[in-house]
Amino acid sequence: MIDVRNEVHTPLFPTREKFEFTFNPKTYLDDYFGELDDEDSFALQFMASALCGMPKGLLAHEFGGGPTLYSVAALAARAREIHFSDCVQANLEQVQRWLNDEPDAFDWRPYIRLALVAEGALATPEAVAQRATQMRRLLTRLMICDAQASAPLGEIKVQYDLVAAHHCTDVAATNFAEWVQVLRNVSTLVAPGGWLLVSVTTGARLYTVDAAKFHCVDLTPEEVRRGYIEAGYAPESFRMETQVAPDEREYSGVVMAIARKL
Repeated sequence: MIDVRNEVHTPLFPTREKFEFTFNPKTYLDDYFGELDDEDSFALQFMASALCGMPKGLLAHEFGGGPTLYSVAALAARAREIHFSDCVQANLEQVQRWLNDEPDAFDWRPYIRLALVAEGALATPEAVAQRATQMRRLLTRLMICDAQASAPLGEIKVQYDLVAAHHCTDVAATNFAEWVQVLRNVSTLVAPGGWLLVSVTTGARLYTVDAAKFHCVDLTPEEVRRGYIEAGYAPESFRMETQVAPDEREYSGVVMAIARKL
């Protein structure tokens, strides 16, 4: 059993408590990950492209990963070890169920298959099973995080070669200035010369999970680029792609970006 840390931090903005008490991970997985769509392909293609030029043996962190493991499926191609964090204990418990291969764990095999396809690898059932085994071996640590804290992992001071933060920085802020502060907080986990990979939604200030409403910041692609630079990333290393969201989503699109820390 992986040790799940329970450090508590005081948030800058009043959102984390609502997540802890109202976010339902099983409903979220069913609503957003029940079927593959173009957004999933976009995310895993971007990650495969961004990672392919990086050396193997990275120490990686999936920050604010919720109850999801699609990104870990991509990170496993280049990582020697992966740590995982979220602000909601129930999300970490969902991840632990998958790591334990429990019968009620969410089935990530379709996403693992998609990650392999994005890498140009064979996606046979055997290859999918092998990547799942690799993910379970590499994902060694689960911990509580707080994107709104200046020390997002509390007393844990590890810095990483690569931090991936998908759809968590934008829900920890309500305006651009707050988002830049969140980005700076998360960036304390990125080693100098390391990389930060972020996904954010566009075109919405609220989203719904199981009838509960959660705030998010509505960022433009230009604001994402500017936020990275203000947070201390090399402009020449910045790379970004956008994708239109499926019609049934509450937001209009997705921005994925990556850059190297100065």
